[in-house]
Amino acid sequence: MNPTPGRGSTPAPGRNHLRLVGHLVSLKELSGCSYARLASNSRTTGGTDGTGSVSATTLKRVVNLTKGVPVERAVTAYVRACGVGGEEEALRLWQAARAESRGRLAGLRAPHVDGIRTRADLAAALATAYERAGAPALRVLQARAADAGIAGHVLLPLSTLWRTAGRRGLPATWKQCAAFLRGCGVPAQHMGRWEEAWERAAAGRTAVRGRSLSRPARGALVRRGRTPSPVINWTPELEQSLMTLAKALAICAEDVKPKTDNMARMAMMLGKTVGSLQLERSGIVAVNALSALVRSLEATARLNGIGPSSLDNGQLPPVQGRRALAPGAG
Repeated sequence: MNPTPGRGSTPAPGRNHLRLVGHLVSLKELSGCSYARLASNSRTTGGTDGTGSVSATTLKRVVNLTKGVPVERAVTAYVRACGVGGEEEALRLWQAARAESRGRLAGLRAPHVDGIRTRADLAAALATAYERAGAPALRVLQARAADAGIAGHVLLPLSTLWRTAGRRGLPATWKQCAAFLRGCGVPAQHMGRWEEAWERAAAGRTAVRGRSLSRPARGALVRRGRTPSPVINWTPELEQSLMTLAKALAICAEDVKPKTDNMARMAMMLGKTVGSLQLERSGIVAVNALSALVRSLEATARLNGIGPSSLDNGQLPPVQGRRALAPGAG
């Protein structure tokens, strides 16, 4: 009779854990090796995936049901040391045992890939793929996410992995999403269905390969044809604040623009006076940067329809508190 779970007690092994241990024990019996011999074999059977050699004590823990589900690396080393095959089945059983012991799959309630419609559906489905893969260490998954010629850490940052695996966010692009799925062991022939799910999850079905799923909120000020910024909670108060800011920027552009030409002439004269070409160049660079800022301010004003060019009489609309912008205003 199993003890009641509590402090100092060990939970009863799950069905998949029992099947995993049974499979490993049968492989050892088929090999006819002792644990000492298996440990010796592991020194020569370690692969390039970082499996390496393991001790006889570690191998015994792999098949000890009271120690919980072993780590993937130890299971792989055990199977390879036996030398009788069965690695694919052992990995499948290990993934099922890990998912069972973590107990998170039922709570995710993820739809089938063909049933994904929303961002929430996609987030649940990706987290489910991670759990079904045995919730491997993030760096292990990152290494498996590598594509032809592109390393996993380049394709998939650890921060993105952490958010996606924990259902805290989504990959920024389809390329990152595909890398995550590849790291979770999703076969290449299924990637097409996942990409279709990715596109469905994009609001308005506007997402295309390699683009962000984020879309602008209704009324957001975004130039057509550019990748939108992350979604924000758009409220009337926020819109009013941004419009006030845009009016202030338009005033700034109007006030600063006439001074840029004078600044350029001053920079040239100062450079010639002190005989420093480098000083003249530095001044011109600074003025060019200021001119670019002014152009950006003007573009922002025009985009929001509040600049001088958008008005019939060429005058800016009144801005509440404009005097407060002037130096020394009370």
